[in-house]
Amino acid sequence: MFRGVVFALLLAVCASPTAADISVFVASVAFDEEANLDSGPGFGARWGNSSKVIGGETSLLIARPSRQLGGSDESTTAIFYEARLMINLPLGTPVKPFLGVGLGAITVLSTDLPDSGNNADAAQAALSAVADTQTNRAFSYGGGARYALNDKLSLRVDLRRYSVFSVTALATNA
Repeated sequence: MFRGVVFALLLAVCASPTAADISVFVASVAFDEEANLDSGPGFGARWGNSSKVIGGETSLLIARPSRQLGGSDESTTAIFYEARLMINLPLGTPVKPFLGVGLGAITVLSTDLPDSGNNADAAQAALSAVADTQTNRAFSYGGGARYALNDKLSLRVDLRRYSVFSVTALATNA
């Protein structure tokens, strides 16, 4: 206990304020044909320190694509979580271009559960949905540009490509 208090005090005394970038964004998410997921909008947040020459950020994106199952369209949820290394190109212009590479995971949840009046059916559907959850590692790369509106607010546009490492796809191809 004493060591924990000393460590906390030392951390509080030595800590210095840091500037962090925090933003929310809207994305257009497109999947390849093998994923059996339609393109759709995504919403997310990113945080980090990505405005220096070399920086980093973390992002969380949630998309709601639909997929064809049994002849009908069913909606599902895709969650993208990744850490990214950012390299800003110091050109001395108001528009600041950047490049980024990242590693993360993409989780695709099962289709939405149907409304059921029977509790046993609802519990079985929930267990089945958890069993159908798929998480795969992903590598991303891309670039974009940032335009500072003032000291605290910027507009940012970027394009990103994800390569998904799926064990299921590797086994199917083999």
